[in-house]
Amino acid sequence: MPCEHKTVVYLGLFIRVWGHFITDTMRLIWFLKSKYFRENFYDCELVYLPAKNFKLEGNYRRMFEILGVNISNMKPVTRLTKYDKVILPDECFFISKEGIRTFTPEYITLIDAIRNYASEHSYPCPSRKVYYSYSGYRNCVAVGEDKLEKYFASKGYTIIHPEKLSLDEQLNLLIGCESFASTVGSCSHNMLFLRDDTEVILIPRANYLASYQTVIDQVHRMRINYVDSSFSIFSGKYPYATPFLFFISSNLRKFFHDEDTESIVDVKDFKKYFRISSGCSMSKIVAYADNPNTYRYYSVVAADYFSKLFASIWIVRLKKWLKTIPAIRKIFGKPPK
Repeated sequence: MPCEHKTVVYLGLFIRVWGHFITDTMRLIWFLKSKYFRENFYDCELVYLPAKNFKLEGNYRRMFEILGVNISNMKPVTRLTKYDKVILPDECFFISKEGIRTFTPEYITLIDAIRNYASEHSYPCPSRKVYYSYSGYRNCVAVGEDKLEKYFASKGYTIIHPEKLSLDEQLNLLIGCESFASTVGSCSHNMLFLRDDTEVILIPRANYLASYQTVIDQVHRMRINYVDSSFSIFSGKYPYATPFLFFISSNLRKFFHDEDTESIVDVKDFKKYFRISSGCSMSKIVAYADNPNTYRYYSVVAADYFSKLFASIWIVRLKKWLKTIPAIRKIFGKPPK
């Protein structure tokens, strides 16, 4: 085992998942903003454990630069190493003894430092309403989000694929927007960088919420609206258990005060969702029967969804159309009026 005779500050595990990066990875970074660190350990090496595929580059690197961290002092530890002294900061975002995720004032201060940077460096942006989408992210198996994109676009929202933008571009969008929408996940966690009192529209992926999101909701004062618009009956029991199925629900249309509030169901989307679910493994199908919460959550939605799914099948629509023809209506015993 190599031994390095120095004092280091341990910054934890760095993971290449944005939502976990701005929560789990950032939970030790607050210490680098403290007076105690500046006075006692400023020149110390900052060591971290890089998870698989993590590299300190792009938006991950830029986040530390914005926070004023000395990047040249940061070092990944990829093998067992011994140091004379390791400074281990307390966590400011963690799970309590009761199993509840929570945060400390230091986490708010850290997020505020990023928001303040965004405000100080803001520039005019035409997008006042944004929808953060996963559709361009290959690792997220979701069906129907393209329908959500088109719907939100019709309401004046700019569709954002965050992986295509720099952190500075995203922060400028977030600090300046008036309404933020997203399905729940890493994308929705970006609401941390919104101004207070911004309208937030969150669409759960399935019959559960990521515990991270309910904590993030409390970091700042936002006007948060949860709107059900998914039918992920084979998603399993966990927030990361894909695939997910989205559609334009009556709830979503009511939220935007549409004149017509009927749900919009796409037959092809359901077929694709079923094919992906059963293609992964039968455990996806079993998960639904094994998870009573899914049944209770979707019991009302299922009746509406399947009735519209059945009504949209071509043979049903053909039969309905044929009945509008006078000669055919006579056959069915319903002469024209």
